[in-house]
Amino acid sequence: MTGEPDGFAALFFAHASRLVRLAALLGDDDPEDVVQESFCKLYAARGRLEADDAKVVAYLNKVVVNEVRSRHRRRRVARRDAHLFTTGAVADPIAVQGDRRAVVEALAGVSPRQREALVLRFWMDLPLAAIAEAMGVRTGTVKSQISRGLDVVGAALREEVER
Repeated sequence: MTGEPDGFAALFFAHASRLVRLAALLGDDDPEDVVQESFCKLYAARGRLEADDAKVVAYLNKVVVNEVRSRHRRRRVARRDAHLFTTGAVADPIAVQGDRRAVVEALAGVSPRQREALVLRFWMDLPLAAIAEAMGVRTGTVKSQISRGLDVVGAALREEVER
């Protein structure tokens, strides 16, 4: 690929379908978009690349893999932080006070370490690493304490609803 449009088009038609399959097999939801973005990045970097087609194809493979990784990472962060976004619906203040009371009562039934982990995560909105540091434990311990605490709180809230 020497930078001429015909060479770029030939490269695209020769490798696009293979790269779409690669992105799909790596688990991306929109593999065609990954390949399009990869070719855009290739086009932007064309002045820095050598004309050797094998190296350009290797670069494209790497860009596709990195793009899929980035998209997975962004989706994971979006799912993790989804609770931070409001839906825009206005809640009834009296109902919210009742919900808050029920949650605080449910927290009373949780062990102190689980309560620490839950409060630091959901009230203070700290990331797992900061919670681990604050509690003096490992990140895996924080995850298990949060999971177990949520199970206890969930069971208590289900009992509250059933009454």
